[in-house]
Amino acid sequence: MNELLALAEVSKGYPRGERTTRVLVDVSLELCGGEIAAVVGSRQVGKSTLLKIAAGIERPDSGRVRLGGMDLTRASAEERARLLGARVAWIHNEGSGLKLRALDYVGLPLAIGRGRTRREAHEQALEALERVGAGSCAGQPWAALSNWERLLVSLARGTAGSPALLVVDDVMNGFGMSRTREAGELLVMLAAELQCGVLMSCTDLEAALLANRVWSLEGGQLSLLSEQQAEWADVIAFPGAASRRQGSRSVGP
Repeated sequence: MNELLALAEVSKGYPRGERTTRVLVDVSLELCGGEIAAVVGSRQVGKSTLLKIAAGIERPDSGRVRLGGMDLTRASAEERARLLGARVAWIHNEGSGLKLRALDYVGLPLAIGRGRTRREAHEQALEALERVGAGSCAGQPWAALSNWERLLVSLARGTAGSPALLVVDDVMNGFGMSRTREAGELLVMLAAELQCGVLMSCTDLEAALLANRVWSLEGGQLSLLSEQQAEWADVIAFPGAASRRQGSRSVGP
């Protein structure tokens, strides 16, 4: 598989009063098309910051980020903004205040600046909803959807435009083992069908077991899932377990 995404020695900090708190320290990772990588860590350790940098939403303080042949650290804000919704899809928790029907939520990015009519965007959005098993949600307002339905609709929105990179920020936690397995299998199917790379973050290890490779983020640094944890993942038999058991490529800082 060809390399899709590469972060090399990425660091990022935020001012906290008179000090700067470094949330990422020399972080490196690589991702190929069709591959799923997960970053596990507690809340507020920098997972979202890492994913935003990978998606081109934020710039790192130092290091390099490459998406395909494009150096995101040297790209302008306009160039990086054009990537979102085109080559890069960003999925995060919307909360309950969104005032859109599911069909419009999925179809809006397809219509704005993409040269499609509203009808064409809705047709493609409905196809994406049906692909994830959420076709019946099309006419429902976002606020009326269950958390599970919102996850499915979000995945439909993220994959409707066939992105090269799908970035999933902390949306697969707290569903229980059965639903987590179902979501994992769906994400594996979408990555394989679209040949897109998936970089996801989660606080629950169970939500990460679908991935080909799993890192933990602590103290600003990434470390690969330990062998003991990997054996536990194989017993659980999530979709990504076989890849790890066969010896997936080990990349890290």
